[in-house]
Amino acid sequence: MILAGTNFSLYFLMIKRRTGNGKSRRPHFSPLFKDPEYRVYLMILATATVALTLSVFWNDHYEDLGTSLRHSAFQVAAIMTTTGFGTVDFARWSAFPRALLLVLMFVGGCSGSTGGGIKVVRYILFFKILRLEVEQAYRPNVVRPLRIGDQGVDGGLRHEVLVYFALMLCTFSISWMLLLAIEPDTQWAQDPNVQSDKLLDCASAVAATLNNIGPGMGVVGPHANYTGFAPQSKLLLSLLMLLGRLELFAILVLFSGSFWKVQ
Repeated sequence: MILAGTNFSLYFLMIKRRTGNGKSRRPHFSPLFKDPEYRVYLMILATATVALTLSVFWNDHYEDLGTSLRHSAFQVAAIMTTTGFGTVDFARWSAFPRALLLVLMFVGGCSGSTGGGIKVVRYILFFKILRLEVEQAYRPNVVRPLRIGDQGVDGGLRHEVLVYFALMLCTFSISWMLLLAIEPDTQWAQDPNVQSDKLLDCASAVAATLNNIGPGMGVVGPHANYTGFAPQSKLLLSLLMLLGRLELFAILVLFSGSFWKVQ
């Protein structure tokens, strides 16, 4: 799952820059670990796995640390790379692990990978833009170029990243409100043994479909499915899956009136 969430062009560079002679030539790993996005990708995976392991070990009473690490590492990889598998019903975990997995749904894999989500490179750009804007507030005369590694980033890409984040936030918020309005409250709290809350379940359903994850929390957890949702909700969630897979713009352009005008 982690390999599939990596930028595939890095594998090509590894093979192209092999070291050694003849049949003993081996892939050169420097393109992989020199890539800023890949390093941040591994850092997020490792940090989330450690945090999740300690949380479920202390709060969810697993029998040993090894079991906690095994389940946590698998779920972090499955959710962040948008693979969507589960080895345990993480919807029954305590609040912090579930919240952490919900956040990871919006991260995704690297650009140029099979993973969905927002992609790690967009987060790198977003926080670099944020840092530049903060510096601009107290040093208005300073002009710094935006760079990722050795590559410069033009103003058009900077604008696209900000628009994409704003569009994702609006799409998630509006869809969440619509799903809450459509679904009746009677579907929740019927089983006292299930940790289920309509606000969180609907938020996770929107996040899971918009980012192409699969399972969410509560009634759409890894041991459940989307059967209980109303037909209107299923249509909404189906649209979100299309929006997420095509990264919003390709579908939203169809709702633009000028797109359909004869040029």
